[in-house]
Amino acid sequence: MKTPYAVTSGREFSKLERMMIWEKPASHQTGEVELRVASEIKENWDDPELKIFNVLLEGDAGSGKTELAKALSYQLQLPYTKVTCFADMDKSDVFGALLPVTENREEDGELLEAIYQTDSLQGVLALVARHFSLTQMSAKEKLAQLVERIENTAANPVQYRFYPSEILRALEKGYLLEIQEPTVIRDASVMVALNSALEANGMLNTPTGLVRRHPDCVVVITTNRNYQGTRPLNESLRDRMQHAEKMDLPPLEVMVSRGAVKTGFDQEEPLTIMGKVIRLLEETAKANAIKGVAGMRSYFYWVNTVKQGQDPLITLYPKVLYKLTTEPSELSLLEDALAKSGLLKDLSAWYHGRNLQAFKEGRRLSQAEADARNITEEATTLVGASDEANSDSKEATEETDSLAEMAPTESDTDKEAVKLPDSEEHSDAVSQSATGTEAETDEAVHTGTTSKELAEQEKTLKKQLNQKARKLFKGTTHEKEGLIIHRPKATVENQREAQALLGEIRPQVAPIIKKLKEILENEVSVDFSRGQYTGTRFDASRVAYEDFRTFSKKNPPQEAPSLAIGLRVDESGSMVREGRLTAAQKAAMGVLSFSKELDLPLMIYGDTADLSSREKTSIYSYKEFSDDYQNVPGKLMTMKPRQNNRDGVPLRLLAEALAKEAATTKVLLSISDGQPKALPDYTGKKAREDIQQVIADYERQGVIFLAAAIGEDQDIIREIYGEHRFLDISDLQHFPEELVNLLARYLD
Repeated sequence: MKTPYAVTSGREFSKLERMMIWEKPASHQTGEVELRVASEIKENWDDPELKIFNVLLEGDAGSGKTELAKALSYQLQLPYTKVTCFADMDKSDVFGALLPVTENREEDGELLEAIYQTDSLQGVLALVARHFSLTQMSAKEKLAQLVERIENTAANPVQYRFYPSEILRALEKGYLLEIQEPTVIRDASVMVALNSALEANGMLNTPTGLVRRHPDCVVVITTNRNYQGTRPLNESLRDRMQHAEKMDLPPLEVMVSRGAVKTGFDQEEPLTIMGKVIRLLEETAKANAIKGVAGMRSYFYWVNTVKQGQDPLITLYPKVLYKLTTEPSELSLLEDALAKSGLLKDLSAWYHGRNLQAFKEGRRLSQAEADARNITEEATTLVGASDEANSDSKEATEETDSLAEMAPTESDTDKEAVKLPDSEEHSDAVSQSATGTEAETDEAVHTGTTSKELAEQEKTLKKQLNQKARKLFKGTTHEKEGLIIHRPKATVENQREAQALLGEIRPQVAPIIKKLKEILENEVSVDFSRGQYTGTRFDASRVAYEDFRTFSKKNPPQEAPSLAIGLRVDESGSMVREGRLTAAQKAAMGVLSFSKELDLPLMIYGDTADLSSREKTSIYSYKEFSDDYQNVPGKLMTMKPRQNNRDGVPLRLLAEALAKEAATTKVLLSISDGQPKALPDYTGKKAREDIQQVIADYERQGVIFLAAAIGEDQDIIREIYGEHRFLDISDLQHFPEELVNLLARYLD
């Protein structure tokens, strides 16, 4: 069958080659990408300079890369073959190998036995001709070959033959060759060996001579993105691809149509809901660095179980979730995302509502039965089919907030609390004074909302944060510690203080931020980035800057700087010493300026412990990722030395939020002046193991932990976090500058 994009018109194929041309099954849905790539190849096929014959398909497992490669075989009418790469692949797997020839001597043995029983040469020739179905002349040649083999067996018992690889065969004969997962190969030089063959009219040097690339050969490289065990595709190989596609899950409507055709299950409602579940799980897995895949294969097999009458909420686990992960903490993340979406409720309502719907529709009586029962007309409703039938499926959506929203009273305050100077004591809940009202009015004008609406939004957000925190710590040692998350408010006076503090640190951090903005705006191009700390080329022109950014590197396609920052500030009582809290506030201001100017996601938490017997852990949310920067500097000025510190709680809260960010690099920076210590026994080994468990849980989700120690317990903090996560801050005066410089390195 010919297609509009066929490039082999007039070419004769053998029977086997015709069978190798892919035939579209009924379940195949021709997509926009397939037609676009086929059209690109067809339109440029006869252009000697711009011909497209190497294609790269890069995407997640199950996104349809191999299906697209096969579809191109159909569209272009080229025989399809493939090679799947493996870790220990070497050059002999690419080109082929010289191997000993092991011939089967059984046939010769049978023939020789028959010859020994023949009296004349003519009889032998007749026997050979009959045995191999040959003419008399051909029988003579066959007999001569047999005699030659027998004579050479003793002198040369082992012979070698060159067996070409499937890659070499496809290049030589002009097939569409799919090379699957070349990024898993450990030896980077293996695929580079193909470079010459990937050129137009390229050649490969084999033990039997030069092999020239057939002009009809199309190479399609399919590879996954950033999977465990993979390596970046060699730049020289990537550069030889004339066309590349980023493969993702198809649009929802395409998923639904493919699922219906593939499985024969055509009910649109469950197909759509299940498609949304697959897409949500894929997004959640990526955001949380879960290595499994939720793709079209999972979707097809899951839909098929529903077609067979099985409960989709039960088959979701073996067909989809367990293919993503079996790690309990990761499963919990996926289940939480599904629960919040409400998709499983919709799917359950559809599945369990089928029988109810059948009951509601009832049975239509025949006219004869109606006459016999003296029924003159149909009832408009069926008995028992009232709205009450669905009452069991309704669930309460309101969750009662069990935590007290009031601030702890003096009688509740722990007796071991550090007594602060009168000038530093103030309530976290700002009263409705003239200054407080003025600050809220400014924010209302800035956001276009009323003060009442702002207060309501803050109340809702605070409730949500507390609910999420309780859920996160359920089942941990912190579950019953009385955690409360506060949302500090800033007065106009706080904002004035913040502006004064910003004026002190601006000369330190402004030049760094300005330089970074220039680099990002002017020196990062689509193809190449200059001014890097590491790279593939040394750039001598950058040495004069003395900032160690003396390398250049080639950008992968669509690469962009991406950094999310979580900042934790210890607000324990000992921060009152030696201006530590002021240094921490300046550092936080520096990070705030850095993030705002470069438009980076930022989250800032302060924390203390043992404010009261009812509030064992207190978190101060100065900025969430979702907050804008309005009034944040003023909020930071409400920081103060308070009581003890339970480090594991704020670290886990920040790490959880960071793990869900889509940034390439996620840095969690903890500023603390002492070792963790809180009542009744959160110290020593228990505290150390808790913090290290948080690090272990979230480092594999891509979170980078850094601990800035600004007090006397530096050795203990170094031991807890590890040498490579520890920052020794001895000069508090230049702390903001050092911190911003450090974060800048993660922006590459």
